[in-house]
Amino acid sequence: MAKHKPDLVACIIQEVADTENALVQSDLIDGVLAMPADVSAQLAEKLTKWVESPYLLLPEKLGQLIAHLSKGGKTDEALMIARVLLDVLPDARRTNQDAEGGDRLPPEPRARLDYWHYEKILKDHYPELVRAAGLPALEVLCDLLEKAILLSRTREDDHGPEDYSFVWRPVIEQHEQNLGHTIKDALVSGVRNAAEITVRYRKATIEEVVDALERKRWKVFRRIALHVLRVFADQALPLIATRLTDRNLFDDVGALDEYILLTQACFSRLTEKDQAKILGWIEAGPDIERFKERQQGDNGSPPSDEEVTRYLEVWQRDRLARIRPENLPGEWQERYRELVGKYGEPDHVEFLVHRKGCWVGPTSPKTAEDLKAMSVAGIVEFLKAWTPLESFFGEPSPEGLGRVLSSVVTEEPERFASEAARFQGLDPTYVRAFLSGLRESLKHQRTIDWRPVLDLCQWVLTQPRKIEGRQVVRMEADPDWGWTRKAIADLLSAGFGDGPGSIPIHLREKVWHILKPLTEDPDPTPEHEERYGGSNMDPATLSINTTRGEAMHAVVRYALWVRRHMEGQADAEDQPRRGFDEMPEVREVLDAHLDVAQEPSLAIRAVYGQWFPWLVLLDSKWARDNAARIFPIGQGEEALLEAAWNSYVTFCRPYDNVLDILREQYRHAAERIGCRRDDTRWLANPDERLAEHLMVFYWRGKLSLEDPLLTAFWENATDALRGPALGYVGHALEQTSGEIPAEVLERLTQLWAVRLAWAKQSQSPTDLVKEMAAFGWWFVSDKFDVGWAIAQLSESLQLVHQTDLDHMVLEHLARTVESHPVESAQCLRIIAEGDREGWTLSAGRDHVRRILEVALRNPTAGEEAERIIHYLGSRGFLEFRNLLEGERRG
Repeated sequence: MAKHKPDLVACIIQEVADTENALVQSDLIDGVLAMPADVSAQLAEKLTKWVESPYLLLPEKLGQLIAHLSKGGKTDEALMIARVLLDVLPDARRTNQDAEGGDRLPPEPRARLDYWHYEKILKDHYPELVRAAGLPALEVLCDLLEKAILLSRTREDDHGPEDYSFVWRPVIEQHEQNLGHTIKDALVSGVRNAAEITVRYRKATIEEVVDALERKRWKVFRRIALHVLRVFADQALPLIATRLTDRNLFDDVGALDEYILLTQACFSRLTEKDQAKILGWIEAGPDIERFKERQQGDNGSPPSDEEVTRYLEVWQRDRLARIRPENLPGEWQERYRELVGKYGEPDHVEFLVHRKGCWVGPTSPKTAEDLKAMSVAGIVEFLKAWTPLESFFGEPSPEGLGRVLSSVVTEEPERFASEAARFQGLDPTYVRAFLSGLRESLKHQRTIDWRPVLDLCQWVLTQPRKIEGRQVVRMEADPDWGWTRKAIADLLSAGFGDGPGSIPIHLREKVWHILKPLTEDPDPTPEHEERYGGSNMDPATLSINTTRGEAMHAVVRYALWVRRHMEGQADAEDQPRRGFDEMPEVREVLDAHLDVAQEPSLAIRAVYGQWFPWLVLLDSKWARDNAARIFPIGQGEEALLEAAWNSYVTFCRPYDNVLDILREQYRHAAERIGCRRDDTRWLANPDERLAEHLMVFYWRGKLSLEDPLLTAFWENATDALRGPALGYVGHALEQTSGEIPAEVLERLTQLWAVRLAWAKQSQSPTDLVKEMAAFGWWFVSDKFDVGWAIAQLSESLQLVHQTDLDHMVLEHLARTVESHPVESAQCLRIIAEGDREGWTLSAGRDHVRRILEVALRNPTAGEEAERIIHYLGSRGFLEFRNLLEGERRG
């Protein structure tokens, strides 16, 4: 009947009591789908409630409903349902985490529906909404992806931009290498497709789409933007030139794939000036002086001229290979051929850019279904007997077979763990894959029989690390037992968590006998750190990618695991006081690796910094006694200090008890703002993280305005750092639900008063733009008295003529105009005058109209509103003229 009497059926459905009966819902949605979209739209709110049901069983039909409404032009209703249906929810396993819970595995966001349906809706139905709505539909998916990334973070204060997307989403375009099958992965594909559709159907310009993507702070959005620019290169050459000539992107390993693809597609279309800029970076080469310093530090003597030349020229060869020889100017093509003739072709693994139809990785002679059908004994016999053919890219290899084995072990860990002994004697490639599969299973809250697994690990450690005479093609099989040892460290780290698969405490002694030798593993060697550290990878990241580094992380997790089990004992109250006296084996290892003569590695020193609050938790006396060794302030120890301090301030939240121990290190960092070495690529700007720590300590009352730490910070920080510092405060306010204590608000208003007074006295307006613009965050937080907040916004705007979050500021001004029409109109005028390109005014048209409408009705603010309308008209925003006509008619 819905086809014949849609209005009547809609009324009946509207009157039907809400139900969680899936059969009833299914029938009713069938009726809604049979109605015209304008009638279906009347039921959007009711249907949204069904979407929120914990027993959601109709995802496919709801996806069809989104498409149905979109085709009928009811995009607002379709967007409302889509936001709820595709919402990203916290990991159900995740509990509130404090310092003591730092050893838990990273959370994995989830959705209301299973992955298959989630991905299907994004592929089959959501594109209709994008074709109808354009940018708003793209922005919904961007918001969901951003939420998914935030819910994946292990630290609440991790605000990006590094998201490690190059790990969990290696390739932005659709490709076999993207094997994540997570909500984040599906959303990346959804955002990518929506961006392409928006441009292709001319719902927005390429500039607007790229701007929408790059406004998000996480790196994956920048990668998607690079992909979209390549797809629509003919429409975007100016944008492409700007990004290809961005030195940060040129050096960014995390966006390497997309940057290389864009370079290869468009380098030849750049102007000679832009080409020369990129080639100039290659000509200049890497930081040779830093290379010399490191080599001298490792070997005791400076490198020879021949070693320096080789380092420079290999680096240049590799960068030229990324552009492709055929895209290079003639003289550079010859240069590349000379370098290849001298040093050989670049490593294909680094420069193989993943494209459809290309070989992308090792393949397997058996599928996962094949292995699942076999017994464990049968699988082991096959692994022993199977011999790969002569190695060609794309041919089945041990590595490919190992990856399939690992996926099967992940799904059935209990079956494999109990028979771990069968894997003794196998190729290290397969043993590593087996252990990696078990580790992955722990993320999914599976349980395993640990004793036979630990026996296998113990057997691995009895094998000589190097295998004499072994020769394998890179990425076809493991070169030795080194990677398996790293897999053991990873597995133990996961096993020390508090999930159902946690290692039983009665195996403590056995576990330590395995873990201790791994802390003495030679990986990373000084040569490894030289090659992969510095501008390629920061020490903290390097630590989790090396055996000894991951083992040291596991040592701290081991200590937390032991402490957690001891807390259940009768004398648990004495545990904090006894500290490492209860686990002397941990203290012995930690002390040994603080000896620079024994352990010069920056990656290992970074482990101490990253875990310092937890070391304080485990044994505060040991942490206090060793703080100066972990964070040494002295001549010749800058590298060690940076490795530990930058890792600490980047990864750790600000804890009051840690400030009491590290006050001297905080002071030193504040005094040396901007002095850190430029050759290391940190996951976040350590100076910005320092600023965030200091703002939190001030917020809590741990620091006063006159405290030397804050004084040193404000004296040494540039505007580029002061702005994020105050912006962080506003962001924290905006993210805090409920009332802020009056004493905190009073401290913050005092802080702003001091900074505003300083800005008014400044003789250089360019030195305060970011700091004053940051008040936009404070204003939109809605935590302060409205009169005070709008007065401060006006003061900051008069000084710098711009504000952060300008669109949200306009939205808030549209509300404050009722109670403060004059001030709201004045702020709008300054924002409009400062918006030279008109993007803010265009995006906030509705808010601008609201402000002007209300202001025109006010006798005091009316003249100001008229002036603004005339000014906007002179800028081409003519749609506000009818407000004056309505005023005259009134």
